[in-house]
Amino acid sequence: MAMKSFLLGVVLCVLFAGGMAFAQDQSFEVWRETFATQAQASGVLPQTLARVLPTLSFDESVIELDRKQPETQLTFAAYKQRIVSPARVQRGRQLKAEYASLLAQISKRYGVSPSMIIALWGMESSFGTSPGSYSILDSLASLAYEGRRASFFQNELIEALKIVQEEKMDPDLLEGSWAGAMGQCQFMPSTYRRYAVDFDGDGRRDIWDNDADALASIAHYLQAEGWKPGVRWGRAVKLVRPVPAAQIGLEVKHPLSFWHTHGVQLMSGKPLSLIGPTASLIQPDGPRGPSYLVYDNFRALMRWNRSTYFATSVGLLADQIEGGK
Repeated sequence: MAMKSFLLGVVLCVLFAGGMAFAQDQSFEVWRETFATQAQASGVLPQTLARVLPTLSFDESVIELDRKQPETQLTFAAYKQRIVSPARVQRGRQLKAEYASLLAQISKRYGVSPSMIIALWGMESSFGTSPGSYSILDSLASLAYEGRRASFFQNELIEALKIVQEEKMDPDLLEGSWAGAMGQCQFMPSTYRRYAVDFDGDGRRDIWDNDADALASIAHYLQAEGWKPGVRWGRAVKLVRPVPAAQIGLEVKHPLSFWHTHGVQLMSGKPLSLIGPTASLIQPDGPRGPSYLVYDNFRALMRWNRSTYFATSVGLLADQIEGGK
């Protein structure tokens, strides 16, 4: 029993050593007071804390959702089938036509194609129809208090409070997913503060109810993360013969001439152009699955979401919205 008590004490000390980590005998109210001190030290004004902190509540449903994250690994083929669906492609094309004038303005300013903007909009919030209705402040507070990735969510909660402070926003208007992603483009608070834009000049960076701001914020993010205008994200390719495993992956980049000599062809069977950017070869489902040559714009998509499944699928969706080019 003495040894068990000792180990329990060690565990609690480790939990508290992280500053904001959760321990079972710490109430949400006590955590809130500790958090207030750290938030103020990070630049959140006392009047902002006085306005918001008393309204924060612990949402057990958020913790349940966090603990129920699926462990089953989909194949890329199954994931792509869900994402690049005929219905999503059709709706994307309709909205691209409907928002043609706005998208042309955004594309001119940020250098991102209308089809890519629409594809990310569709991926993140079903074209603005499913942005989420959870209280961002309650969700982030619950996740910061609960303990799993507490430091990350604590920092995002501080960023959210700064949004309330800087944007003079009603805290109740900060809504999104249970995990803290906000609005039509599903930006975390830190991402919002860095990349959201007021495209229509009305004095608010509104990614919730203002389509112009949401779509422009998507494009601004990609531009800021290195998107190159007029360059493809990548393309599906055919292999005449297997490529050595050491040459496959984002960490390997070669000129197109290298891939040509290694038997990489267009899906039509025609040879690759030897003029163009350096590229990497990826195989999301392994050597028996499809192969893609991807360029630096693919890396910008990976900074949006660090999943090869996501980045490849959004690229394919954009191509389909564009018309299969």
